[in-house]
Amino acid sequence: MTRVVAAFILFFALVSGVAEAEPRARDEALVSGSILAAQQPLDACGGRKILDSIVPDGPFLDACRFHDACYRSGALDQGRCDADFLTDMQTACDADYPVSRAAPQNTACRVAAATYHKAVNSRFGALLYPGGRTDGALGPVNQRTTSGGGTPHLEACSEVTNTANRKLRYYLTLHDAKGQWIATAPAFKSAALQPGETRRLCAGTNLSLFRSAGNIGAAYALTLKADDPASLNPFGDLVSLDRMDCETATGACRRVAP
Repeated sequence: MTRVVAAFILFFALVSGVAEAEPRARDEALVSGSILAAQQPLDACGGRKILDSIVPDGPFLDACRFHDACYRSGALDQGRCDADFLTDMQTACDADYPVSRAAPQNTACRVAAATYHKAVNSRFGALLYPGGRTDGALGPVNQRTTSGGGTPHLEACSEVTNTANRKLRYYLTLHDAKGQWIATAPAFKSAALQPGETRRLCAGTNLSLFRSAGNIGAAYALTLKADDPASLNPFGDLVSLDRMDCETATGACRRVAP
């Protein structure tokens, strides 16, 4: 799988920073055994022919082999496979270029490791993760009224949790009682969450030029949406995952089908 994202490596090399590695989840014996059993002879960073020059193995061949097999095995979710991949690459950098005698090369190696990690820990990695699910859940909704600029605005917040097995990008949308869209949060960039990660998102009438707490109506709906990695359509690839219908007067909410 790692080799399939080769076309994006050059772009990520321009924008990636040096990420910090985490302890390896695959060191557990049963997990490691499942990953080793899933390895195939052609697993590598770049694969064959032209991809080898775009995504050279360098010191990362073993790390790339484990990463390909980790995706294929399903023993760990995408986020853990990617985190272990980064740890393996940074370990290879330290082994091949010890800081005590090759500090510049070690730094360059770690930048390359961060670039490779960023390329797979992405929408494209989520697309390539076999058996990837598109799931997510809203927590309890907290409502408040603000009065910025003299206009009362309603803001509703909820904890959003990635309950899927791959990295996904989420949005929270606010609709009024008639189903008319009011706002989407985040407004300019999605909330990218690793499997199991939680983030608080808030949507309110203050994000709209024409809506306020006074004209939202007696009820409103919060809907959790995720960007479907299988679709590259910028306008039609959002999947509704969870929804809360809430009373404006009391803030009481109930979960309904999205």
